[in-house]
Amino acid sequence: MTGRSWGHRERLLALGAFGVLLAMCGAVATATGAPSGPGLTLAGAALGCWEALGLWLYAVYGRQFRKDKA
Repeated sequence: MTGRSWGHRERLLALGAFGVLLAMCGAVATATGAPSGPGLTLAGAALGCWEALGLWLYAVYGRQFRKDKA
């Protein structure tokens, strides 16, 4: 059984959720004193910012593409 494939928005939201999870794990690792903690936190924050930028671009330019196809 095939389902509807994920769109760009859903992929960006999944990427953002992974970024938040990574940032939270990095914060816990930093609090416990692990040397890789700040790097994990930074990587999670970068993924979260990338997702926010992608969602913003999709909101701005995605409407134009949907209007052209309709």
